[in-house]
Amino acid sequence: MAKKTPDKPSQPVATGTTLAECQQQLLQQLKSGQYALSSADKEGYRTLCYYRQAFLYASVGDEGTSLLRLSDDEGVLAHVGQRCNSKLVLEDGSYRWSYDLTEAEQVERWQEVLAKLTPFTESSQQFVARVLQEFAALADQK
Repeated sequence: MAKKTPDKPSQPVATGTTLAECQQQLLQQLKSGQYALSSADKEGYRTLCYYRQAFLYASVGDEGTSLLRLSDDEGVLAHVGQRCNSKLVLEDGSYRWSYDLTEAEQVERWQEVLAKLTPFTESSQQFVARVLQEFAALADQK
C-alpha cells in the first residue's frame, strides 16, 4: 500500500492574459496563504506573503531587518509594481531605467512575477514569525 503524503501546493500556473487578470491571480494566490514571493541573495532574504490575515513584506539583510504591513490589495499591487513596471534600456551608450512599458510588456512582467510564486513553507512562515517577534520585542521594551 502506498504511503499517503500530505498535499503540498504545487507551483501555480500563470494564466493571466491581461494586466488585471495577472494582478488578480497574484492577489488570489497570496490570499490563499499557500504561496509567497520570496527571494534570497548575498544581501539578504525577503518574503511577501499573506500571514495572519495581513499582507506582510519581511526582509532581513546586511542593512538590518524591516517589516512592512501592506494595508490592502492596492498596496500590494503598488509594492510589487515598483519592481516590475520598468526595464533597462540602452540609450546613447549607457543603460537607464524606462517606465514606458507597453501593455504587452507589462503583462509579461506580471506573468514573470506569478512564475516566481513559491509555496509558503513552514520555514518561510517561521521566518516571518521571527521578524514579527523581533518587532514585538521592541514594543515591549521600556
